[in-house]
Amino acid sequence: MQWQIGRAEPALSLVKWRAAPRCWYFGPGLGREQMTKSLLLLSATALLLPACRPADKPAESAVVEARGASDPAAEEKAIRAEVDRWLQLIKAKDAAGIAGLYAEDGAVMPPNGPIGKGPAAIQQTWAGMMGIPGFDLNFAPEQILISSSGDMALDRGTYRLAMTPNGTAVSDTGKYVVVWRKIDGKWKAAADIFNSDLPVGEG
Repeated sequence: MQWQIGRAEPALSLVKWRAAPRCWYFGPGLGREQMTKSLLLLSATALLLPACRPADKPAESAVVEARGASDPAAEEKAIRAEVDRWLQLIKAKDAAGIAGLYAEDGAVMPPNGPIGKGPAAIQQTWAGMMGIPGFDLNFAPEQILISSSGDMALDRGTYRLAMTPNGTAVSDTGKYVVVWRKIDGKWKAAADIFNSDLPVGEG
C-alpha cells in the first residue's frame, strides 16, 4: 500500500491511496463530509477483508498423523484379549456375559438358524447352543485386520465343536468371521457368522 501526497491546493491537499486491485482517490472535488464517509468505508473494508479470506487448509502432516494415530499391534492384542474372555464365558456357559461382548446393534448368524439381533436375541441364541449336552466350543483367530481409522476390525478364524445330542458324540470343524467395532474405547462384536466345513448331512 502506498500513500502519495500531491501538490497542495488552497483549500485541500490531493491525497491518493492505491491498493490492488482498487484505487481510491480523494481530490479537491470532494467535500469534507464526503471524505469522512469515504474514509469510514475504507476502514470498514480493511476490517472485513481478513474475514473474507478462505479458511486455511490443514497441514498435510497433520492429516497423515491423524490417519496413523492408531496402533494396529495394540488393537489386535486388545481384540485377542476379548476372544480369550469369550472362550472363558463359553466354558462358564454364561450366555448373558457373551451377549455383553456384542454391540447393542450387533448380530450373531449361526448356521441352520435365524439371525439373532440385539442383546436379548444374542443371549437366547447362545443359551440354546450351549444348552446342548456335551457342548464344547473352541475357536481361534487366524487373521485380524485393523482399519486405518482404528475403530473397526475383521477377525477371521476357525473353530472346533464337540457335543453329544441324544447321547451320540458329534464333532465339527468350521470357520467364522467377526466384525469388531470400537465403541467408547472398547471392542465390541458387531457381526458374527460361522459355518461348518463338513458336507451337508455329516457331523
